[in-house]
Amino acid sequence: MLSQSAFIHNYLMNDNQPHLSISKLSTLEKKLSKDSEHYASLLAQAFAVDSKLFQLPPDDFAKNIDVFLANQRSLHGKTLADLSPIEKKSSQVETLANTLSNFLEDQILANKMKPGDKLPSDRNLAALFNVGRTSIREALKVLNVLGLINILPGQGTFIASDSSEFFLTPLSWTFFLGDKNLEHVISVRNVLEIESARLAAINATIEDLDNLELIFEQSKRAYLERNYQHFVNLDLDFHLSIAQCSHNPILSNLLQTSRKLIKHISKSGMVNIDNLNAVYQEHSLIYENISQHRNDEAVLAMKNHLENAQIRYSL
Repeated sequence: MLSQSAFIHNYLMNDNQPHLSISKLSTLEKKLSKDSEHYASLLAQAFAVDSKLFQLPPDDFAKNIDVFLANQRSLHGKTLADLSPIEKKSSQVETLANTLSNFLEDQILANKMKPGDKLPSDRNLAALFNVGRTSIREALKVLNVLGLINILPGQGTFIASDSSEFFLTPLSWTFFLGDKNLEHVISVRNVLEIESARLAAINATIEDLDNLELIFEQSKRAYLERNYQHFVNLDLDFHLSIAQCSHNPILSNLLQTSRKLIKHISKSGMVNIDNLNAVYQEHSLIYENISQHRNDEAVLAMKNHLENAQIRYSL
């Protein structure tokens, strides 16, 4: 929505001197030239995106620009050192969140509440536990991240609707709350992912593999059609489907929680086309080995995928 002059001023300047004239920009907008790659590289640096974006056909470019811009904004300038500490909760909030989770468990077991029920207001909870409303709100945020409750703006706070997941999720508490950091969460996630792949290759039924194949084929189609946003969205579905193939619901739940926390903390993503290409190839190998019940090969493929992921996303 910028004029050509404003566009050059914002994105194509060097020491207050424009890289090109308005007439030159007009020429580039109409057709490619020998200088196109050079100016595309300058724009890629200005926007902090992958320069290969500008090599995509216009429709594909328009379809995917958001995912690359969003991921670059999130990752730009951040390293593991910047992200390592999970936002530290005061001991009071930690204790209160744990107390709240136990309270909800007891209420459900006593048939006084059930999954999906609305919680009392934060004012009433504050009075019940004799704490301030601010502490209650902070504790509820922690439970929301762990998936125990759903906070719906304008509607209230509700117990998670899946009762089986509600009782499994507190196990995640032991691993992920307190004075932990991103590196430790990733380490636990990797152990879960590798065991998930091994058990999936051993235990997956025909129905499990049909579901995994469906997600893999959707992912493959999105990749081949250069619908990278959809491909990125299906990444979590692919890994969770593998966990479901393991037939270990606790492992599956912990894996989902660990991935949720990593996303919540790091905000990193697949930031360039080469990364996406590599992820597709690695997913293909993992899928092939699990579908053929090759558990040792599935473990190696998953290990390789996780090691590469840490390099790609500076995790």
